[in-house]
Amino acid sequence: MSNKDTLRKIHRRQVARLLDHLHRTGQSTPTLDQDVKRAFGYVFQDVEAAIEGQDKEIPNEQMGNSVP
Repeated sequence: MSNKDTLRKIHRRQVARLLDHLHRTGQSTPTLDQDVKRAFGYVFQDVEAAIEGQDKEIPNEQMGNSVP
């Protein structure tokens, strides 16, 4: 299994764990579920890009221009 496949499995598992927790505790809403999926998607895209050496935001962060 490639690193990318491993990361995707971790991504799916962690999203599922958080969504399951939100559902079990009555905190889940359709909007929150979508936001969780979106946020995890952004994080894992950045992780994959960094591992592949293609993270375009690292130079900005080194210059103090990171997005808040």
